[in-house]
Amino acid sequence: MNQIAFGFILGFILVLPGMSGGTVLLIFGIYEKIVKDLSKFNIKPHIPLILGAIGGVFISGKVFTLFFQSHRDATVAFLLGCLLASIRSILNNCPKINTHYFSTLACGFALGLITVQETIGIGVGYSDVPYTILFIGGAIASAAMIIPGVPGSSVLIMMDIYDSILFYLSQLKILKLLSFSIGGVIGMIFLVKFLAKIYEDHRATVSYLFTGIVLGSSKTLFPQEISMPITMLFITGFSVVWIWSDK
Repeated sequence: MNQIAFGFILGFILVLPGMSGGTVLLIFGIYEKIVKDLSKFNIKPHIPLILGAIGGVFISGKVFTLFFQSHRDATVAFLLGCLLASIRSILNNCPKINTHYFSTLACGFALGLITVQETIGIGVGYSDVPYTILFIGGAIASAAMIIPGVPGSSVLIMMDIYDSILFYLSQLKILKLLSFSIGGVIGMIFLVKFLAKIYEDHRATVSYLFTGIVLGSSKTLFPQEISMPITMLFITGFSVVWIWSDK
C-alpha cells in the first residue's frame, strides 16, 4: 500500500514544472534501490509504485488542464514560480559560476529560448503531437526526472509538448498516451544509467546547462496580464518548490 501511495504522490508532483521525481524518491528513501533495480531491468518490485504514479499523473493532469482552460494566467503564474524555484535544487552543491559555467548556462538559455516557440496553455490540446515526438519526449523526460534536482516535466516544456500531454490526459487519448508511456518506460530502463553516469562525471556542467534551459524555456509560462492575485500565485508556486528543494 505504501508503494501505491508513494507512486500517487510521485505522479501528482511530476506534472508540476520544477518538481524533480528524483528528489521525491530521495525523500521517500527509495531512490538508490529504484535506480539499481532499473539498471538491472528488475521492474516487478516497483509495479505498485508505477501504477500509483500513473493514477497520480492522470489526476494531476486533468486538474491542471481544467485550470489551464478556465484560469490560464493564474495557472501559468503558479507553474512559472515552480519552474524558476527549481534552479535551487538543480544548482545544489555546484561550484560557483565562472567563465566556463556562465558560457554553459548561456548555451542552455539560448537552447531553451529557441526551442520553445509557443506560449503554453492557450488553446490547450489544439497542437497535435506526432507519435515519434511523444515517444522521444517520454523517454528523455522519464530518464531526466530520475536525476535528483532535474524536473522531467521541464523537458516537455522545452519540447513544446507539455500542454498537449495534459490535454491527452484529460481527454484519455489512449494511443497518444501509450506512445508517450512506452517511451517513458524505455527511457527509464535504458537511459537512466547512461544519464546518471554523465551527471555523476560532469555534474556542474550539466546543472548549469539545465539551469539555462529552464530559464530560456520559462518564457512559455509568462502570464498575459499581471495583477496582485497572479503575483501571489507566482510567489506561492515559487515558495512551494523553493522549500521543497531544501528537503
